[in-house]
Amino acid sequence: MKFILSFLFILFFSFNLFAKNVVYIVVEGVSRATFYELLNRNKLPNYRLLIERGNYRNLGIDEGMLVSHDSTLMAYSGYSSKQFHDSSFIEQLKLLKPQLDIKCFLSVPIDKEYPLDIQASLVHLTEITDSPAISYRTSTEIGVLASDYVKNQKEPFFLVLNFTNVDYVGWRYREGAMNYSRAIKNTDNSLGLIIDALKQRQEFENTEFLITTNYGYHRTLQIPKEEAWVVSTQPVLRKGSIHDIFPSLMDLLDVSSDMNLSFKGNSLFRYLKQSTGSML
Repeated sequence: MKFILSFLFILFFSFNLFAKNVVYIVVEGVSRATFYELLNRNKLPNYRLLIERGNYRNLGIDEGMLVSHDSTLMAYSGYSSKQFHDSSFIEQLKLLKPQLDIKCFLSVPIDKEYPLDIQASLVHLTEITDSPAISYRTSTEIGVLASDYVKNQKEPFFLVLNFTNVDYVGWRYREGAMNYSRAIKNTDNSLGLIIDALKQRQEFENTEFLITTNYGYHRTLQIPKEEAWVVSTQPVLRKGSIHDIFPSLMDLLDVSSDMNLSFKGNSLFRYLKQSTGSML
């Protein structure tokens, strides 16, 4: 009996010692043009801090995914509206890693409702992770919730966040306007709150970030565009698409070989083999 208890203690201690934290963020409606311009002008220091550990790259979005809202649904669930699945990513993750603390701090858009399937997916996320109910929250409020959580969290964690204000400015005003850039900078400030909290606990280097958007906007217009991007603390090794986000999360969480999920994409942290054996 003592041997079994000792083994379980060692197993639990080893999990906490070597497990990494993962933070996944969806920043809705951020165009490549403005985001990359702000990065290159050093106006987003906290995104830049993450990029210094990894990199950032373009992501593709399939034609028609804006009309069906599938790019948004996929950013939050890993699935399109055409794919059947009997259990969610979070449900399987909880079974595979019961010691991992999972929390979601999520906002709904301003003056715009999510389609029912997306709303249901987000409500499901908050309910099965015992997280605050989804409601409208500013970027700052999301950052404060997340940083407070990090400061008080003692176990390895998986944190899911979103920022919805940039998208509101995009469709209400236009891409590229001063308010649009300011909204993106506000998400950077919130990201800084989370990074500072991690540094206070000496957990920043032990935390992986994966950040993406659900779509962009045509330059200087109010019209969404089928384009995305990814920022990661792990170097992204190839061109990819929004289909690759959840397989990449599986890699970061070290559950790629254990999850029984039918995602269409592949991890962005692995090269793809062509039929000839060469690498993409």
